[in-house]
Amino acid sequence: MCDVATVQKIANCLGVNPGKVHLNEEQVVTRTSGQKKSVAGFATILESLASESKSETAQNSKASREVEAQVYQWIEFSVLYVAPGSKDKYVSKQLLADFNKLFASKSYLVGHFITLADLAVYYAIYDLVKSLSPVDKEAYLNLSRWFDHLQNRADVHQGEPLLNFTTIYLHGWATGTHI
Repeated sequence: MCDVATVQKIANCLGVNPGKVHLNEEQVVTRTSGQKKSVAGFATILESLASESKSETAQNSKASREVEAQVYQWIEFSVLYVAPGSKDKYVSKQLLADFNKLFASKSYLVGHFITLADLAVYYAIYDLVKSLSPVDKEAYLNLSRWFDHLQNRADVHQGEPLLNFTTIYLHGWATGTHI
């Protein structure tokens, strides 16, 4: 999750040149920008990208000190829990259930607009959501709504095929007759 490709995708979302992004000798993602300034650590890199960006997402992420703190907490949560947890069958079910419950009353993780927190969690659970069956996606309806909303933003999906969230697809799975 906190890898080179994710940093580059988020930089593209923010409309910022990612610079040289690589893993350093300690296998920590590191970014070197045009001024030969080096920043290490996923959350710190996202913070530096946001400070260079004039995008709506970056501005929303810095709306206030409280918002900045909440965004930073979600980014850290996505690195420490969401990304590793999405690879474990039992933890991933709990993750999906928790996010589904959270999105029952919210449209975004922080505030009323997309922030870096949403991007970090989106990319952390992308492969997990991609692996869900249509029935599973329906079971996590609130999470599916949030995910589908984000993936439909061109700056987020960046040319990747959109995941299917239509319920009509379920008809192919339900071949029996209901009385």
